[in-house]
Amino acid sequence: MNRTVLAASVTWCLWCMACAAPTLVAITSFTVLKRMGAADPAAGAWFAGDAAASGSFVAGQVAGTAFGAMAWVKLAMAPVALVLLARSMLRRPTWTVALLVAAGVMTAASHVLDTRTAAVGTAWHAAVHAGNTEGALMYKSTMDALHPWAERFNGAASLTAIAAGAVALAHAAPRRAGS
Repeated sequence: MNRTVLAASVTWCLWCMACAAPTLVAITSFTVLKRMGAADPAAGAWFAGDAAASGSFVAGQVAGTAFGAMAWVKLAMAPVALVLLARSMLRRPTWTVALLVAAGVMTAASHVLDTRTAAVGTAWHAAVHAGNTEGALMYKSTMDALHPWAERFNGAASLTAIAAGAVALAHAAPRRAGS
């Protein structure tokens, strides 16, 4: 396997993991922490008597951190992977290049939504911790509006990254004899 194909494969894998990992963290943390009724002592009486909502709040802190961090990793990995994937292809069918471009655009849009949603989530948690009911309700409302879009775009970024890389690598330089 030539070095460009190897580098494209590695960066593509890292890009895909950066897209998918926060979703796996969110699924796991929301499932486990809601079921456990995890509590954030700093949230005070905000969730008094509602163990599932308290667990969801704590899970949101965990997931928000993962999405915020991985948004930057996938934004850094995507252009490197895209360039290497494009360079590794022997032939570049128009639809494959279009898929690579779509994956880059979806990753950028997902980055914007992930970082915005993570920032709003952090502000919501801070308002709850400060006992700022009005601010907490405002941030929660904003979070509820942003989250479905962030979820959709993150899924689309993951799917297009996986598809674009797989298709590009299918057009990659073949193995050389003896390598």
